[in-house]
Amino acid sequence: MDLREQACWLLLVFESGLSLRIVNAIVALWCKQGGRKLEDFFAADPHEWIATCHLKTDIVQKLERAKEKLPSQSFLAEQLEHDQVRLITVLDDEYPALLKAALDINRIPPLLFALGDLEILKRTTIAIIGSRNATEESLEFTSAVAQFLAAQGANVISGNARGVDRSAYEGATGVDGYTTVVLPHGIRKLSRAQMRVLRPKIETGKVLLLSQFHPDAPWLVSRAMERNMVVTGLAQIVIVAEADSKGGTWEGAHGALKQRRPLYVREAGSAEILPGNKLLLEKGARALPWPAEDVTRTFMPLLHVSASERAKQMQASPPSYQPSLFIQ
Repeated sequence: MDLREQACWLLLVFESGLSLRIVNAIVALWCKQGGRKLEDFFAADPHEWIATCHLKTDIVQKLERAKEKLPSQSFLAEQLEHDQVRLITVLDDEYPALLKAALDINRIPPLLFALGDLEILKRTTIAIIGSRNATEESLEFTSAVAQFLAAQGANVISGNARGVDRSAYEGATGVDGYTTVVLPHGIRKLSRAQMRVLRPKIETGKVLLLSQFHPDAPWLVSRAMERNMVVTGLAQIVIVAEADSKGGTWEGAHGALKQRRPLYVREAGSAEILPGNKLLLEKGARALPWPAEDVTRTFMPLLHVSASERAKQMQASPPSYQPSLFIQ
């Protein structure tokens, strides 16, 4: 995809002010069904937009105003190319099929920004989620399970927050393993100090950075919640280290269940009180006892289940990407 087309994707997704549902429907109708580029879309007459994509007047007006920002989006596309950041559209072969299958047209990110080797996502992939303010026991559990899984060649996914996310990343990279970091903000919002640490691991093909947000988007609670759906959607199974009975991890765990991901939850010792973990176990999540007498015996089934899920996914038909019948 050339820079002009990339700029048009940036324009539609981030500068139009349209919802994900409408953006995805335009992409499906114009690009997927019509076989045309977004560059052609923005060069077309608004009457053709209406005829092809069934757009209402207010949507057309937003798109016409957005066209004025095309030069700035072209400059952004050039900067991203210079920084080796790849734009992966929902129509590209490289777009993770597992994520596309997990989310409907109202929620699927039409663009992903990637820095690193996308082949990492083809490995057995396991997400670890948990509280930003996790207990020491939960952090020890996270580090141990991430180390074990990464040492066996699995791709450990986390969400780039303090607490459990940080322990998962450090556990995986500590054994020179593979890990995917799904950012709750734009890919250009990482500090220079953070990039100095990440860059060598990215260049050796062990760390993949992903973001669904505008490259310069700051952290927001709402973005962290949206990010959670991608973390769990990219994984074959999901592990909860520590959850409260509400908040981001709780919502992420429920999202994983809706995505039909096998959910594993750390089972606390008698001295610990982890209300969210207990409730998730009562809802049917599978228990991972900790401390574990035998780490291999406790964690090895995770790899077997994940590999089995991965085999099913590889045999399944590619997910469809169909537009909504009506754009309202």
